[in-house]
Amino acid sequence: MNLFRISTLILILFLQACSKGDLVTSTNEKIFLDDLLGKWTLINYWADWCPPCIKEIPELNELSTEFSDDVNVYVFNFDRLEGDALNEQLLRFGVKVPSLITDPELLYEYDVPEALPVSFIIDKNGKLFKTLKGPQTKESFLKAMSLN
Repeated sequence: MNLFRISTLILILFLQACSKGDLVTSTNEKIFLDDLLGKWTLINYWADWCPPCIKEIPELNELSTEFSDDVNVYVFNFDRLEGDALNEQLLRFGVKVPSLITDPELLYEYDVPEALPVSFIIDKNGKLFKTLKGPQTKESFLKAMSLN
């Protein structure tokens, strides 16, 4: 009986390791939506040609560092850059939060923004809670999630 349980556990762990994840970051980290539950998730769409987007990056970095117990912070490149092109921009602009290469639009059922910057706030239950259009600050992000 114990051998059966151990074999089953190994099989489950193997299948989880092989699954592709719901979201993937630029560093090939797999993110499963269930793992995001219980914390706020903020997804910020940005581009290098958007000055307000660039101005938000330090705010996002601070939010992620200071409130890591409460908020998952991600960015998504509006131009859908990947690989070296994306990594160069992340480095050039000092982006320290994970950058998604999987567009989360379909998972959270929101429309791709027509103007930037825009941030989508997902509640602790994994549902779209709020859309913030235009430039934001750490304080405005916190206020939107009632964390201030």
